[in-house]
Amino acid sequence: EVRFGVMIVGPTGAGKTTCYEVLKDAMTQLRTRNSPDERFQIVKTCVLNPKSISMGELYGEVNPISQEWTDGLASKIMRNAAGEQGDERTWVVFDGPVDALWIENMNTVLDDNMTLCLANGQRLKLRHQMRMLFEVQDLAVASPATVSRCGMVYMTPEDLSWRPYIKSRIQTYFNDDSILDDFLREYLYESFDKTIDAGLERIHRGLVEPIPTVPIQKATNVLNFLEAILRPQYGFKGKREEKQKLINSLFVWCYAWGMGGALDQFGKERLDDVIKDVFKSVKIPSANTVFDFYYDATKKEPVFAPWNDRVPLFEYNATLPYFQLMVPTVDTYRFAFLLEMLYSYSSKPIFFTGVSGVGKSVIIQNCLAGMKDPKGVQTININFSAQTTSLRTQQTIEDKLEKKRRTLFGAGIGKSIAVFVDDLNMPAVEQYGAQPPIELLRLFVDKRGLYDRQDLYWKDVEDTTVICAAAPPGGGRNPTTPRFIRHFNVF
Repeated sequence: EVRFGVMIVGPTGAGKTTCYEVLKDAMTQLRTRNSPDERFQIVKTCVLNPKSISMGELYGEVNPISQEWTDGLASKIMRNAAGEQGDERTWVVFDGPVDALWIENMNTVLDDNMTLCLANGQRLKLRHQMRMLFEVQDLAVASPATVSRCGMVYMTPEDLSWRPYIKSRIQTYFNDDSILDDFLREYLYESFDKTIDAGLERIHRGLVEPIPTVPIQKATNVLNFLEAILRPQYGFKGKREEKQKLINSLFVWCYAWGMGGALDQFGKERLDDVIKDVFKSVKIPSANTVFDFYYDATKKEPVFAPWNDRVPLFEYNATLPYFQLMVPTVDTYRFAFLLEMLYSYSSKPIFFTGVSGVGKSVIIQNCLAGMKDPKGVQTININFSAQTTSLRTQQTIEDKLEKKRRTLFGAGIGKSIAVFVDDLNMPAVEQYGAQPPIELLRLFVDKRGLYDRQDLYWKDVEDTTVICAAAPPGGGRNPTTPRFIRHFNVF
């Protein structure tokens, strides 16, 4: 109510997006119930990532040859919002890094003028019912001129923690009583409540993750595995008491891979000590680590069995070139199994990391090729380099999508699309630290869609999952924004 521009600042996982969405829904509902308070009006939001497109595409530009003016995405959204009538509120949300390249053009918008000045001399006077929201991780490269014009809300992950997210997700996802009834849902949440903090505390005490992850992400990863594995085809069936016993053992396996999937080998061994200490009631084999076993619930007597038992024999195919021959090992089978399970049943983004030459790309490509016919998986391969642009990335994705309705795109009927991005962290870093192709992918994973680059309308994309592979940062590879990594199960 006080400032025209508000910045919601905080690390990933602090609940920034949820915060403004809850406020928006609350104001809208109060208006629909005819609240006597005039401050509560119906709210619409327009979300864009300013770093996923060029400056010309954001504010508009003049073609140097034809001298024609092309409108930009932000200027079009603001022009449409400024032309509306009535008391409805419009919030324009800039969900991306704030830096001096693009935010300086907003100075006249954020002060008392409330006017957007464009390069062709146009001046857009904005309505009092509009608000500019900036959702950012930090203000390390924002200028004082910008910061002084905006209201600030700083959010910390410690205030929210992972508990409310996990509790609400268990209630909404496991709403089928044939799989989990109310008692088992509460029992599952108690398993999280008693064990997650012990693992987080040990990981933060000096264990190494080549690609760092955040606490809420680790807890979510455990739940992603549970969503995929608590199914009759994996042996999860029977009476309530039988299911309760199965949850105890399956939770240990999901906990190990969800919490420790991103750790290096030394870290996995240290986390294994914590798991065996916390889950004393579960019969975990003392030899090796939990990561060397899978839980087979399909047998009459469910048991932790070594991965070796499931590795298929190598069959020589004389027609294949030498470099395409794949000899199955415990590692290749284990990671392919995890990838196929998460992709098939929960469609969660997956990230493989490790030094060059360990077989990240080969495992992913072989697994996706194996799912092509039985599960109708189509693959879009994108190889990132230092010269990759966000426009080229978007064109590569859109070329393979089918148009279903005017603004809905996706895979064909009965099919799904896996967008496999190799060498994810190779794109060049801009002057102030942003990587446009990765910001574009973050918008794509976050909001499940993209803006059309020509006509500037929003396109929803369904049945599409992003799978990434990248070596750890260093040697030309750059650190990737945690706001993108947090969507992934990292291995």
